[in-house]
Amino acid sequence: MKNKRSNLEKHTVACPHCGFPVLDHMTECPKCHGELKPSGYQPMDEKKIRKIRWITYSIGAVISVVIIILIILYRK
Repeated sequence: MKNKRSNLEKHTVACPHCGFPVLDHMTECPKCHGELKPSGYQPMDEKKIRKIRWITYSIGAVISVVIIILIILYRK
């Protein structure tokens, strides 16, 4: 249990507005609602998100079509 606590503590920083301990990926302090700049997490680029989504949907559609074709062929 001690190891888990130290892992959490290394991701904890003090809020620059109120000094409340917050996690390094937070964008807003839960106590004073001051804006924080996350250091442990950077949001993914919107273009990259769209590209990944398009690729996964395309792969899913191809797999679905192949499964439907195989079901139709092996019904006979």
